[in-house]
Amino acid sequence: MHPGWTRFRLPRTVTAAQKKSNLQAMVVILYLPVILLIRFGCLLAAPHSASDPSVERINAIVDEFRDQLQMRQAIQVTIVPANHRMVSVEHIAGKAGEIGSFTMCFDENFLASLDEDELRAAIAHELGHVWIFSHHPYLQTEPLANEIAMRVVSRESLKKIYNKLWTHLGVSGSLDDFLGRERIHAAQR
Repeated sequence: MHPGWTRFRLPRTVTAAQKKSNLQAMVVILYLPVILLIRFGCLLAAPHSASDPSVERINAIVDEFRDQLQMRQAIQVTIVPANHRMVSVEHIAGKAGEIGSFTMCFDENFLASLDEDELRAAIAHELGHVWIFSHHPYLQTEPLANEIAMRVVSRESLKKIYNKLWTHLGVSGSLDDFLGRERIHAAQR
């Protein structure tokens, strides 16, 4: 500074727009990790390794069904301590209508409760969602996923998995709403 000059600061005024911008930045910083954990919880929840016998068993069934359904999508199987849907599938790479990659995620306690028939039905149902995503991405429905699943598993096995799932979650529903009406009933009318 030059002699005789005084240095002083003007009081800084913060505009409403700056306050709003600062608030938005704080919200993003504070809540982004929470949102990411919710969105990608299945991927971040300490999944079992690919050498886990359960994962290998599931992968074998996935590959069998992928061949039968003529699906080329890559399916990564994970088993996590908690999945609020019990079994789910998530698109992780590629765009709608493309082959892409998917993660099939199992709740470990629910998985442990499944017999072989129920496990196959659960996998077939989730692969039904993958098939729909790849062919008709805007038509995602439970009945359509089950229609695809019934190409590789029986209606009875899907009934079993829905009953087990609903019991586990403490909910109920109409199997006809999820599986469609049985053909026997339709023929009698």
